[in-house]
Amino acid sequence: MFLNITPLNSIHRLLILAGLLLTFTATADNKLALPISEEKQVKSDNDEIGLEKTLEQNFSPEDRARLRKALSDYARNTDPEHNQIEQKRRAMKESIAQRFSECDKDNDDTLDREEATLCLPQIARHFNYVDVDEDNLITLEELELAQAKSVERQKAAEAKMEAQRLQQIEEEIKNKSKPTVNINKQASSLRKRPI
Repeated sequence: MFLNITPLNSIHRLLILAGLLLTFTATADNKLALPISEEKQVKSDNDEIGLEKTLEQNFSPEDRARLRKALSDYARNTDPEHNQIEQKRRAMKESIAQRFSECDKDNDDTLDREEATLCLPQIARHFNYVDVDEDNLITLEELELAQAKSVERQKAAEAKMEAQRLQQIEEEIKNKSKPTVNINKQASSLRKRPI
């Protein structure tokens, strides 16, 4: 029977096959409740939530803190410039502590105005600024805080100068490009005028 293929029979089979294909694709499309882009978003949200749950379930808060510290230490140790910066910071703190202890004549771990004036005149000039708690005594912590603020101000001033320099360069570039535009305008206006 299958050997007897008539044109009407083959058209009939083709229509049945096409109907089945359309039916299956329609039911497959109906199974997708969300568009593909929203489905991807749901998957990524589920992945993030799953990761957070995994971290919460598998690690105690102490373990998470140790993990963060280890990652932070690793990030610092891989950069040789960071090691140099840390060494300079330690040397600066040691230097400040040494000078502070040399100036502290009464060994009370504070500097009064007299001690600061005799040993650290640059600090004595800014005594009120350095004395944060306004007890007329400077502690080592207050001195280190003042030093850190000074470094921050210096960095901010350098950044401001760099920004001004870049702005001047941009203005020079704009000024260099403007005359060519003006020359072109003058040239076009000359062409328009009858001579």
